Amino acid sequence: MLKITPAARKELKRIVDDRKLDVGRCLRLAIPPAWTGAGDFGIVIDGEKGGDRSVLVRGVKVLLLDEHLLEKLASSKLDFKESPQGIGFTLDVY
Repeated sequence: MLKITPAARKELKRIVDDRKLDVGRCLRLAIPPAWTGAGDFGIVIDGEKGGDRSVLVRGVKVLLLDEHLLEKLASSKLDFKESPQGIGFTLDVY
């Protein structure tokens, strides 16, 4: 199962709270082609789809994960930290 660190959970919750997303909208961990930004992955705003798994923080849905992507990331870790590239989410894939 994808591990999501406490720092990543805290930042996801902060983003969801700050953005005041419309009903039915949430953050999603995305890879290309859904993710078109720099890097191999990103966090986008999207609606829930069949087969999605949800990450909850204090009862609030903060992240959607596609079931098939989740299988590929079974031994991975999503973190929020400072790196040489700056402060942001990192995805360590093992």
